[in-house]
Amino acid sequence: MENFKNLLEQELLNREFELKPTQNKISLPIVFRIFKKMKANLKFDAIRVCDNILIDGHHRYIASVMANVTTEQFPSAKNHNQTTFEWKEVTIITTDYDYPNDIDYHNFNDAKRNGITVDEVLKMLKD
Repeated sequence: MENFKNLLEQELLNREFELKPTQNKISLPIVFRIFKKMKANLKFDAIRVCDNILIDGHHRYIASVMANVTTEQFPSAKNHNQTTFEWKEVTIITTDYDYPNDIDYHNFNDAKRNGITVDEVLKMLKD
């Protein structure tokens, strides 16, 4: 995961992004899990966007950029005082926001959404 973190840091510093983030931290373990699933061609729920502002789906968006896949966007309202950041200001943290039961929940939903078994999802994460 260290190599992935280095690549992610470089992307955040150097890439021009279509969308601006509204949070200034992302969890490396979450992005990495989603990235692996996207590289295995799993489909995900749409991210929520207002104009060029990312309202919900920061981890999915960054994982899709890293995996070079397109993520569906769903129009969303924004909070009138929504703060935006530049991606180069976003801190990559190694803390996993998801508890084990949250990860199980996501794996179950990813399997169901993509018509595969949870065991197949788990295999993607090991590869």
